[in-house]
Amino acid sequence: MTTDILALAAAQRAALEARDRAALARLVAAYGELWQRVADKAELLGHDIAALDHPSADQVRRLARYRALLAAIGDELERFGHFAAVDMNAAAVAALGQAGSDAAALVAASAPGIAFDVVPPDTIRALLAFLRPDGPLYARLEQLAPVTTQRVADTIVAKVASGMNPQQWAGAIRDQLGGGLTDALRMARTVELYSYREASRANYAANPDAVTGWYWFAQLDSDTCLSCVAQHGTLHPVSETLNDHHNGRCAMIPAVVGVDNPIRATGEKWFGALPAGQQRAMMGPGKYNAWRDGKFSFGDLSGMRVDSVYGPMRIEATLQELVQ
Repeated sequence: MTTDILALAAAQRAALEARDRAALARLVAAYGELWQRVADKAELLGHDIAALDHPSADQVRRLARYRALLAAIGDELERFGHFAAVDMNAAAVAALGQAGSDAAALVAASAPGIAFDVVPPDTIRALLAFLRPDGPLYARLEQLAPVTTQRVADTIVAKVASGMNPQQWAGAIRDQLGGGLTDALRMARTVELYSYREASRANYAANPDAVTGWYWFAQLDSDTCLSCVAQHGTLHPVSETLNDHHNGRCAMIPAVVGVDNPIRATGEKWFGALPAGQQRAMMGPGKYNAWRDGKFSFGDLSGMRVDSVYGPMRIEATLQELVQ
């Protein structure tokens, strides 16, 4: 039974990741089209700059094609932001519904026949502040256009000062636009995952006769952050959020009434059984040496920071935080 529950949770996580990849692919494709629509303007600006004799930043700022490029980038990013907002919302709504059926399936696998009522997704959505149209998530998304456009402008000025070959201008601008895409992908991935986990928690909280809490379930491998490793297998009340970091893919296993923790080995125990070389590679030499010297406990690796959208988030503590 234990293996079945954990295997089911892993399969559910894999399905969520597949839907996530599809959503991210849509954003990447839209961003690629954005670049195609401004690439010629970036190339033309490079030609204009090459025609200047020892160009200065002020000269570049006065170029018509410099202003036209920034205006085009700003307009394109605003359109992309609207597209991303609609796509993120659709993905979050789908995650709310999927979480309810997945939560019911996990409870049923733990204790066949136990009563479990699924909460309507709309009820949960109304409780999630980060999904409000006027909330901080969409406010952050609205900053994508002005912030990324300014980054491009700063990059152009910096490359002029460095004497960069104008033939490389388009690539430098494309790379800077890539930072905006990274921001958008992180926002899209995190809102879907948070929506799914919070909907799972809401369903558990609505069934106190069946579920008393939840266990933190991480995918333990060499790429797992040590905050998640430290949390793996720990028990939490249904009042507590699984506040994983951005892009975090940890999941909840319901603590079902009368059923033991299906996660037999904690993350700390798993880590302790690894070869010393792998432990050092995951921690880094500084943390590894401090840990072996007893300067902090393994659980201390799970630190905290406050995010403007999601509130307190679990992240891996720095060496300075651990040994201060």
